[in-house]
Amino acid sequence: YYTLRNKRNELKDKSTAIIRVEELCPFPSSELQQELNKYPDAGKFWAQEESRNSGAWSFVNPRVKNILGHELEYAGRSECAAAAVGVSKVHAVEVKEILNQAFSHVL
Repeated sequence: YYTLRNKRNELKDKSTAIIRVEELCPFPSSELQQELNKYPDAGKFWAQEESRNSGAWSFVNPRVKNILGHELEYAGRSECAAAAVGVSKVHAVEVKEILNQAFSHVL
């Protein structure tokens, strides 16, 4: 969240809303639906630092699609067996790529 917020501030971006999901169980369907409905024509991304197969993406995406009827795009690391790359330079590059994906409409 903080990395996304800082990037949005750095870009002086007034067109991007960031919705922070603090708790997944029970799934906050009504709260999330209420927030997503505020932006009917916006592109919607799920951003996470974890790899695609170890973060919340695989839990959240089908629920947002099937329960709430919204399509999400993924902004994050690709599938990986390790929780982190373990090399700070590679990590920094991956974070930059995540931010570029999440803010692709502004960059």
